[in-house]
Amino acid sequence: MQLTFPNGEHPNVPLQGEVAVGSRPGLRISLPGSGLAAHHASFISDRRGLWLRVPNGAPGVHLNARPVQRLALLRAGDLVCLDKLRVVVKGSDQPAIETRIPSAAPASLGEAQRVAASRVVLRGLSGPHFGRSHTLVEPRLLGRSSAADIRLDDPAIADRHAVVELHGDRVVLRALAPGKDATWLNGVPVRDAVLSPGDQLVVEQHRFVLEAPGLPLRGQDALGKSAATPHTQTMRAVDVPVADDPPPEEAPAPGQPRTRDPNSLWWLIAAATILAASLTMLLVYAP
Repeated sequence: MQLTFPNGEHPNVPLQGEVAVGSRPGLRISLPGSGLAAHHASFISDRRGLWLRVPNGAPGVHLNARPVQRLALLRAGDLVCLDKLRVVVKGSDQPAIETRIPSAAPASLGEAQRVAASRVVLRGLSGPHFGRSHTLVEPRLLGRSSAADIRLDDPAIADRHAVVELHGDRVVLRALAPGKDATWLNGVPVRDAVLSPGDQLVVEQHRFVLEAPGLPLRGQDALGKSAATPHTQTMRAVDVPVADDPPPEEAPAPGQPRTRDPNSLWWLIAAATILAASLTMLLVYAP
């Protein structure tokens, strides 16, 4: 991952460990005179993921237009605003975005396919669609038009900006507006693109994330079936401790009689004697 600055305030910065941002000299990203606090925020990369941490009292920190008071989880495509400074999180080692898309619209889905497709949604992260989920059972038109499935009420956006379609196990973004109007995909401007689970789409101030459980991640479909995640797993054999069984009686050698424990014979004689005495007492003293 790396931090990029769309307005050119600072060169790109790889995200390793903690990257502090502020106006104080000596910070990893020091911007004196920018209006930032001495230590405005920190971007932290650790084994749990990528985090935005805000020191106490730091003003004007927003993640995808939502205010952040203390801590927030980041991912590729996120827009962080530190007062007037805009910072975009980009993936530095992600597979390239596939821009070759089917030429025709997707075929109509059957009933069972529609049920499965209902799990694939565009969820709003900012703007008027924040928190709303739009399924891709049918192609979704994005634009300013009142007929758009996902209406983006902004004069800078075309009436028919783009359409998002589900083609089997691939989600496709198809540009409709002529000219250079682009959709930002994980911080990269695109027109046509194949989307992957977790991707973020941005059109002006409108931001969406693609939630598609079970669909391949970017680059996974190019690995072939042999590299796909298996549906079953083979478990290793595990030795489970159990109580010791008595050792089996050894068979005698051919021609030799089987040996018996003499103590077991005395127990049989004693038991027979007690039983006989009990029967005798019952017969003699019984009324």
